[in-house]
Amino acid sequence: MFAIFAAFFGTIACADAVLVTSALRTWSGLEEPSPYRASQRYNAELRAARAQSARGWTLASTAVREGRADAALSVTLRDGAGAPLEGRSLRARLERPADKRADLSVALAPAGRGTYAGRLAGVASGQWDLVVEVVEAERLAFRRRHRIILD
Repeated sequence: MFAIFAAFFGTIACADAVLVTSALRTWSGLEEPSPYRASQRYNAELRAARAQSARGWTLASTAVREGRADAALSVTLRDGAGAPLEGRSLRARLERPADKRADLSVALAPAGRGTYAGRLAGVASGQWDLVVEVVEAERLAFRRRHRIILD
């Protein structure tokens, strides 16, 4: 009877150990290192969002798979009247929704008429958040986040 009892609880303890180890190895940590500091920036974030909306800019993006592991990214930026915005400094990131360790940065270069393009190597398939930021005078002027799926 003791052997059956020990085997039962030993099996459960081993399964728990495997699951806890797997969870600790795959979780990248907190989204925000200091939630208190993030709460202190909340009003500034609201002001920045209002300023971004007041600009009336629109951003359209496409991500296309090239080969098995590469991807091409194209972003078009327009003002409130629909005119292309050229000569801007853009930066972009592909962020994994569930694992921040897999995030990738991409340099976007002007490709003409408000379009900016970049290429990424070694991009895994699946869901990604595409974050595009426009920087003016060392300050963030515009940020847009899109969910994309790369097959």
